[in-house]
Amino acid sequence: MKTAEKHRLLLVLFKSHHGRCCYCDRFVSLTWDFNLQKRPDAATIEHLQRKADGGRDNPDNIAMACKRCNDERGGADWLTYKTFRRGEFLEFQAARKA
Repeated sequence: MKTAEKHRLLLVLFKSHHGRCCYCDRFVSLTWDFNLQKRPDAATIEHLQRKADGGRDNPDNIAMACKRCNDERGGADWLTYKTFRRGEFLEFQAARKA
């Protein structure tokens, strides 16, 4: 994907996600500055099903994530990772123990 296409896509995702990461729900920073794109809160394009796992560039497979979550997710399933990042997994475990 060319840079101009990525910028347009990030703008669309930023608006549809209300400026929040799809995993941690924190506000992201939308910037085109290369150095600022390295910040943990920088907006990134995220493939929900990783390309390495056969994910495509389809709109239903693309979301916006902060750089921290995008880097940290690794090979985890997107829904499992989202549950973990929002602390819901710990709540689930606590409820099972009660």
